[in-house]
Amino acid sequence: MTAFAGEYERPLAAAAALGVHLFIVRYFRFQRCCRIESRFEGRPLSSMTVKEAHQTVRELRELESPYSLHNAMKLSLLKTGAIPTMTKLFVATGQLSEKNISKRTIDTEVVLNEVHDREPGTDPHLLGIARMNYLHARYRKAGKILDEDMLHTLGSAVVDIMRSIDRYEWRRLTEVEKCAIGVFHRALGDAMQVPFTFLPSCKTGWRDGAHFVQEIFDWTLQYEKEVAKPTDSTRAIGRRLVGLASYNLPKALKPVVDGIITTKLDEHIRISMGLEKPGFIISTLAATIASTRKIILRYFALPRPDSKAVTVLNDSPNPTSGLYNINLWLADPWYIKPTFKNRWGLKALFVRIFGSGSVPSINGSYRDQGYDLRTIGPAVQENRGHDEMEAISQGLKDMNFASGCPFHA
Repeated sequence: MTAFAGEYERPLAAAAALGVHLFIVRYFRFQRCCRIESRFEGRPLSSMTVKEAHQTVRELRELESPYSLHNAMKLSLLKTGAIPTMTKLFVATGQLSEKNISKRTIDTEVVLNEVHDREPGTDPHLLGIARMNYLHARYRKAGKILDEDMLHTLGSAVVDIMRSIDRYEWRRLTEVEKCAIGVFHRALGDAMQVPFTFLPSCKTGWRDGAHFVQEIFDWTLQYEKEVAKPTDSTRAIGRRLVGLASYNLPKALKPVVDGIITTKLDEHIRISMGLEKPGFIISTLAATIASTRKIILRYFALPRPDSKAVTVLNDSPNPTSGLYNINLWLADPWYIKPTFKNRWGLKALFVRIFGSGSVPSINGSYRDQGYDLRTIGPAVQENRGHDEMEAISQGLKDMNFASGCPFHA
């Protein structure tokens, strides 16, 4: 009897420990979701303010679904490579050439992260919008960036957030979260002077953010079907953008990663970018990874604590340079502080062995001192537009776009 008890003691203890862990996960897993929902108990979603929406969006980006939200941003940037008017401009300006594509994409991501993560209405947030508006202004004025392209850029961000969470996360978005995404992006669109005239309810108005999300979601997908056609520029830019994800991987893994990325694209987007259709093995691998991740997060992983929030930006500047560093890098380490971890951690060692060998270094080629939001962007624009940006920032302050609800006064 003693031998029998000893033989099964460890398996029974392991099963009991697993059962306790599963119970704890089940108890805590939806608590953040419930807290977000509770803020609007007894309140119509139409009363959600821009700052309340931003709080929810930031919780999704940093705590609840950071992997999917940050990848959604990268996917939106990737899909610009399927829109001929945009890729024609990229080729004409040389801003996404082989030489500078890694810097220009990270510059764009930095500005977008500033806009998404800084408190709405604060100086850094307004400065990010002002820099973005200034860099777009001359191309919009010349008709090289169409109004439809601006709405598509905004709508693509919404589409990829919604799809990434629904397809790759352990739970779907709630109506409150959809509303928050809509409120935040509607206000951002107003600040960017994006015309909403192409949306059905532009004249009559939207009930709330969730209503707006559905309309811009549907319009964006339809617009992509109409305009995403293969050209020399879409094929060239598309392949360069896809190549960034596998930039530092061993040669044998590059086609696998490129194929997995392609599984996330609609057929017309893939064809426009000149990418091969992923085969059965790659498609099955991608689906298996996504399904396994969902199960692990839903049933076995505890919620991410606030202390482990995933942040791209730093709240304060580098004390040495007065500029801002970022915390994540994909291809070349632009604006990454050359700490011991960033130079000799697992990622750095992987890059040294298998990738380009480019890691953060003191006074190196990748501006380890950080970035200045007033000058970030193409080299020819670095020292231009300061007065225009100040005027844009002041105009945004005067219109007070970040207060209240953009759908109802």
